[in-house]
Amino acid sequence: MAPAASSDDSVQPLCQALPWCAAKYIRFLIIVCQVIQNAPGLSIVQYRERLQLFRLGDLMHFAIRRISILVGLLLFAGAPLFAQQSSHAANAPVKIGYSLESLKIERWQTDVAEFQKRARELGATVLVETAGGDADLQYQQSQKLLRSGIQVLVVVAHNTDTASRIVEAAKAKKVPVLCYDRLIRNTKDVDLFVGFDSFSIGARQAATLAQRAPKGNYVLIEGSPNDLNAKLTHEGQMSVLKPLVERGDIKIVADSWSADWSPTEAYMHMTSAIASNGNDIAAVVAANDGTAGGAIQALQEHNLAGKVLVSGQDADLAGIVKILEGSQTMTIYKPISLAADRAAEAAVALARGEKFDTHRTVSNGTAEIQAILLDSIVVTRDNVKQTVIKDGFQKAEMIKQELPKDKWSLLD
Repeated sequence: MAPAASSDDSVQPLCQALPWCAAKYIRFLIIVCQVIQNAPGLSIVQYRERLQLFRLGDLMHFAIRRISILVGLLLFAGAPLFAQQSSHAANAPVKIGYSLESLKIERWQTDVAEFQKRARELGATVLVETAGGDADLQYQQSQKLLRSGIQVLVVVAHNTDTASRIVEAAKAKKVPVLCYDRLIRNTKDVDLFVGFDSFSIGARQAATLAQRAPKGNYVLIEGSPNDLNAKLTHEGQMSVLKPLVERGDIKIVADSWSADWSPTEAYMHMTSAIASNGNDIAAVVAANDGTAGGAIQALQEHNLAGKVLVSGQDADLAGIVKILEGSQTMTIYKPISLAADRAAEAAVALARGEKFDTHRTVSNGTAEIQAILLDSIVVTRDNVKQTVIKDGFQKAEMIKQELPKDKWSLLD
């Protein structure tokens, strides 16, 4: 008696019209195709294990004896059933282009190093171009990377409004684009965003300061007006501060943007705000640790450092030192190693044509973009050891080199 038909009902009509031996081959061939199509890139042994999940009856012995031959033929003979899969085998070498806006901010050095490390572990090579804060140069460098034969382009955009031309150039060459940390606007063709929720970061900055200074004059010193993250951070800050302003508890006496997140511009903004308000400042909502540093320098010159609350972002070494010294109130720690690892893994997957659903999207103003969003952490003097030091993001020895000895006990 012939064995029972495959559990896939769509196979039965064809099989019933053929001799049993031919039907057996066809049923098994279709099952093998389905297994490979649903999980490309596995080993022969792994495909055998997956076939065990099908109720094949006495087809199982048949399957085990022939799986190596059939899988080999289907994977390497260009079977049309897999035409929609990537032309790059799952273990084939991958070339990634990484376009970085600059290395002016301390954290980018960590991002790039960790991304390269994880990419190498996954069998990929990474070509890095750094634009030094020049949007036109970044566009030219991106074109150079695209001409080099990369299979995916990772972009940390200098100008998130105009970098859509980089995405367009990549699309013309059918190269997927991953935006890392900064989401490019004015395009629907970004394939993936990996980063942090900037709106939430801004809200946490403002909320931390408002809890400690619920009344008084506030100064807002924002990042680059060309960076979507800076704009989202500002929106998050205002989501907390606006109700307090409307209630009359706080007054925003200055709200300024700092080109390229410049500490020098932040210093000038803060100096002006101090002069305009007769030293009457309760808190400074600074967008990152660089702008916080510029503001703190101005506060020090007016004997206000440590008396005025100051926020930050990125958990830079200088920011952590200022928090322990007492001149900066908080920073936002973004687990960069985790973010860079996820970006590298996603870049390799995109290069290999793998499809995945992140189940989350973010809007870039033009379209909803698939996103991998990671959580950020508020860091104050109370939890430096439990966060950035515990994770190895900052080293206690390096902090002590910059910290007065009478503060070392905070790290013990």
